[in-house]
Amino acid sequence: MKSIRVALAGQPNVGKSTLFNSLTGFNQCVANYPGVTVECREGKARHDDRLFDFIDLPGTYSISSFSPEEKIAVDVINDEKPDLIVNIVNSANLEQNLYLTSQLLELNIPLILFLNMSDIAASKGISIDSTLLSKKLGIPVISGAAIKKNGIEDLIHEIINTYDKGTPPRSLNYNSELEADLEKLALSIKYNTGSENPRWDAIRFIEEDTPYKEVDGTINELAEKIKTGIKDRTGSEPSEHFLRERYRIITKFAAECIKQEKVKKKPVTTLLDSIFMSRFTAIPLFFVMIYVLFQIVFTLGDPMMGWIESLFGYISTSVSSLWPDGSDSLLRSVIVDGIIAGTGGVLVFTPNVFLLFMGIAFLEGTGYMSRAAVIMDRYMSKTGLSGKSFIPMVLGFGCNVPAIMSTRIIENKWERFATILSIPFMSCSARLPVYVLLISAFIEDQYRALTLLGIYLTGIAAAMITARTLRSTILKGDENPLLIELSDYTLPSMKSIFMQTWDRGKHFLERAGTVILATSIILWALTAFPRFNPAESSLSEAEAAKMQVEQSYMGRVGKVLEPAVELMGGDWRAGSAFVASMAAKEVFVSQIGILFSLGEVTEEDTTLKQKIKETYSIPAVLAFILFTLLSAPCLATFAIIKAETGQWRWAFFQFAFMTVIAFSFSVILYQAGTFLMKIGV
Repeated sequence: MKSIRVALAGQPNVGKSTLFNSLTGFNQCVANYPGVTVECREGKARHDDRLFDFIDLPGTYSISSFSPEEKIAVDVINDEKPDLIVNIVNSANLEQNLYLTSQLLELNIPLILFLNMSDIAASKGISIDSTLLSKKLGIPVISGAAIKKNGIEDLIHEIINTYDKGTPPRSLNYNSELEADLEKLALSIKYNTGSENPRWDAIRFIEEDTPYKEVDGTINELAEKIKTGIKDRTGSEPSEHFLRERYRIITKFAAECIKQEKVKKKPVTTLLDSIFMSRFTAIPLFFVMIYVLFQIVFTLGDPMMGWIESLFGYISTSVSSLWPDGSDSLLRSVIVDGIIAGTGGVLVFTPNVFLLFMGIAFLEGTGYMSRAAVIMDRYMSKTGLSGKSFIPMVLGFGCNVPAIMSTRIIENKWERFATILSIPFMSCSARLPVYVLLISAFIEDQYRALTLLGIYLTGIAAAMITARTLRSTILKGDENPLLIELSDYTLPSMKSIFMQTWDRGKHFLERAGTVILATSIILWALTAFPRFNPAESSLSEAEAAKMQVEQSYMGRVGKVLEPAVELMGGDWRAGSAFVASMAAKEVFVSQIGILFSLGEVTEEDTTLKQKIKETYSIPAVLAFILFTLLSAPCLATFAIIKAETGQWRWAFFQFAFMTVIAFSFSVILYQAGTFLMKIGV
């Protein structure tokens, strides 16, 4: 049975992702479409014995192909050729949302309008005559609330019904002169190119968004004549004329279909904004929420970490017991010291990472994050950025790679480049295991969340200073004001939060199963070779193991770097771990664990945290944390900077700049801390 291919289109903040999650459940994947590097989600589902393929298009205000998101949406529709489009709109802001609908009507693809957030609209005294709206637009209209799963079944049935009919929607009727122009140009395009949708091509052509790489001369000549005629008649550009015409029709429809009643009770959003957006409370409340999030990460994460740590300890002991005591087996070593110790050392921090993602998903789902962008705009403008840069930077707390990709929402080229080069200072989830390990070794429970907050704030400060420096020197340019829509506050569903958490968190697990696993085996090999033969010496088993590590290839690298690393309180083991973490920051944990477990195995073996506490001082550990925060995050980030800027020089510049900054400030921190401890401060 053929699957019904359905594209979900809508403006940002209309609940499109919530609807997508409701329709597909966990049966989703991330798709990279040809010609673009942005990610679109796809999901499969079965309803009423019918198969569905859902495509979640990027949120976009129009499909005029002026912004990257609009071009992507058009390209995906053209390339994937969906059988049907579901246009999701915010019922509480219908008139503005219908602009995208007016364009989708021109695509000659069966279209359904889903009036989402109908419950919020009702709470504001807004009622929509969906039957009349359906008649005006000539398409099916379904009312519902995706977050409450209201209207989902009706939507599915209408998708099946509309697909079976296969009737494309009718286009909007513009003024008679414009309709005559479109008809003439569409006929010429049809005759010369055989286009399947010449009317849409004509509209795009007149709006100066040429749909063909090579166009017949007669089409060009006619198009220019029509554009000139529009300018002479209206005194405005063709794109502006189309904009006014669409809104003329939309406003008329909205006036006939929407009824607004007075609501005595002040809307919840207004009340909450008076608190969260106040000039006096906005910033303190922002930091309080971030602090609470980090407190949750530690308080709830620590017990679960202990369970996972015990599990891997049991696995390691069980596997080791398969070989006789004292046997020098390379296979045992690669499994226990390489694979189990490497991946286990990272996976033990899974609860902390997932809790962080869950907190961010909750804040995004409530509508607070867009307000945080507005709150921070007044401060970010002083760095040469706008509040629009804040959203990619917040995404950097999860992973720097998609955060850098999301900077496409920034129109200003130099602001975008400054944001790209600043994002790596935002502490990603890969750094979190390093922080948790080092903080847990020295900091008391009641101060851990505060310490973590301080680390993240330091990263934010470093990003802001970097942005200001870049925008004042090599990336000078005009600054754009922030224009962003603030949706109503909503309480996101637990399913939506869990799915977003899983969608982001699974990449952490995939890295553990691929990049970290491969890196752990490579690092084990560098630590295990060349082999040291204890039979040729009178050393004890523990001393022989320590000698093996020191004489290995990785040990030699660490020894070379040791004079530099000693300046920040480290030794050859820390140097080796920092080199290994260039591939992925969380590898630091597994590498330092491998080095300690091989180098100092005794009958009274202590945990990794205890070994770190015994080996390094507090100033040294703080310097390690600062170096982890300020140094380049991973090779994937290095590669994506090249991809997004189009030049290797920016990637190399960012790597060199961060390395110098990280090393310099880490040395200063260690030396200053050591001095203060000596004088008893």
